[in-house]
Amino acid sequence: MSTPCAACKYLRRKCTQACVFAPYFPPNKQEDYAAIHKVFGASQVTKILNDLHPSQRQDAVTSLVYEAQTLLLDPVHGCSPHVYNLQRQLKDLQDQLHIARNELASYNNIVPPLDLPPPITYQQNHHNPMLMPVVSNYDGPLTQQLHEEAHRVESERSAQVQQMQPNAAPSKRDDCP
Repeated sequence: MSTPCAACKYLRRKCTQACVFAPYFPPNKQEDYAAIHKVFGASQVTKILNDLHPSQRQDAVTSLVYEAQTLLLDPVHGCSPHVYNLQRQLKDLQDQLHIARNELASYNNIVPPLDLPPPITYQQNHHNPMLMPVVSNYDGPLTQQLHEEAHRVESERSAQVQQMQPNAAPSKRDDCP
């Protein structure tokens, strides 16, 4: 190789074709290798990379660089605060998703179903080169299921509305003419 990789440059040794660091630490990534070397050491990183499948090595190098840089900035906690914050954000998003799903489920009993138009497909018109919408008359099993479900929900909704209406008509008072 004409120029040594960042690892060989840092270690002041000749870079060979068999150098395990060359694909992951080009000459312009010397700071990344310096961080990894300070935290983990060259022999440990070599062992880690040699134990992994070549398709997993780039992700491992990225993780090692991040871990080493955060450990150099915060030797006590390293990347633990970042991991904690990401886990907290994930938990918050899962909670929001759960709330949204529950809210949506509650609306399914209140909101009447929409009568959707048939699906639109596009086909080429021979007289006009532009695509023209054409209404499809597809009556497959899914469409029939949707119509049956819409009728079932509509009948349940009308039953609920009838229960909410007063049963008796207002009676006339005897003392009024």
